[in-house]
Amino acid sequence: MKFPAALLILVLLTTLATAQEHPAITAQPNTVFVGADGRFEANPDTALVQFNISAQEDTSRAAYERASKAAEQVRQILRANGIEPKAAEIGYFSLQPVYDYKNPKRKLVAYRVNANVSLKLKDFSKIAPIVQQLLELCRPCAWRLRRLLPRRNSRLRPW
Repeated sequence: MKFPAALLILVLLTTLATAQEHPAITAQPNTVFVGADGRFEANPDTALVQFNISAQEDTSRAAYERASKAAEQVRQILRANGIEPKAAEIGYFSLQPVYDYKNPKRKLVAYRVNANVSLKLKDFSKIAPIVQQLLELCRPCAWRLRRLLPRRNSRLRPW
């Protein structure tokens, strides 16, 4: 009884093993497929200077005028260092009320206007004088260096 049952199971397993379909080859003849991972390192070619313009005054109009004056001072600093003011991206001005939270009635004490500024520089020798002048104008100031590769000319990308 054990032998015919084992023989039947062996025949079924053999039939199932040979009945599997082989995967179809979708590659065209005489074709080579290659895959690879790589790493690309390069010296930075662009400095990205980012900072905020912030002004706080008793009235919203005064805060906006002070922030506009600071934005114009940023443009003058760029012109003085030989950089076109269009190179800087000055974001939108956002107006926020400032409340005194120590008082339970939350009294309105001032208005604050903020704007983000982003400047990309290719000439690294201009970074130090511009950052020095910007530090006098608006604090805090953060900057970083990064390599910007054109996407259309290069298939490699830094990671």
